[in-house]
Amino acid sequence: MGKSIIEPLLRDHAKLRTLAGELRAHTERFDLPGMRNTAQALSDLAGPHALKEESVLYLISMKFLKANNKKLPEMFKEHKQITGRLNRLGQLLFSARLTNIEDQARQLVFVILESLDHHLSEEEAVVFPALDKLIDDEHKELILSRYGTMDGGEFDELDRLPLLSMPDSMDSMGGDSIAIGGL
Repeated sequence: MGKSIIEPLLRDHAKLRTLAGELRAHTERFDLPGMRNTAQALSDLAGPHALKEESVLYLISMKFLKANNKKLPEMFKEHKQITGRLNRLGQLLFSARLTNIEDQARQLVFVILESLDHHLSEEEAVVFPALDKLIDDEHKELILSRYGTMDGGEFDELDRLPLLSMPDSMDSMGGDSIAIGGL
């Protein structure tokens, strides 16, 4: 068996879960500086992580999947929701008008943490294992190479077209497509 394309993503997930736990602890005490720092760190990690999944893993994987698969577009939507909520939390926590934000901030943190936990768990239990099994070794190398480019800071965040660098033989693969999660 070839290299795992999900291992780097699982490491990111572990970091996201650690930061989520820290944010929960700071929020319980309503430690505003701690919430600010941790929310920013969570946002700083979540954005690039989502980009890594979307621009590399999911787009490449869509070439292998049945047309009726709805799981990956759902993951894209959840990424946008989570990053949007993290941005809103940052705006709220760094607002010049900090009066009476405690309840609103606590509710928003709760929603962020619940949706993040659900999303990470679904990716780990359903999406990642299916994609790791589905994608051949040649394409796994391409994906891992793209991850490395992104981790090295050389990746253009607007470059969401990794399929351009894929071998032409992808379209002729046929027969190996599956739907993730039975969709």
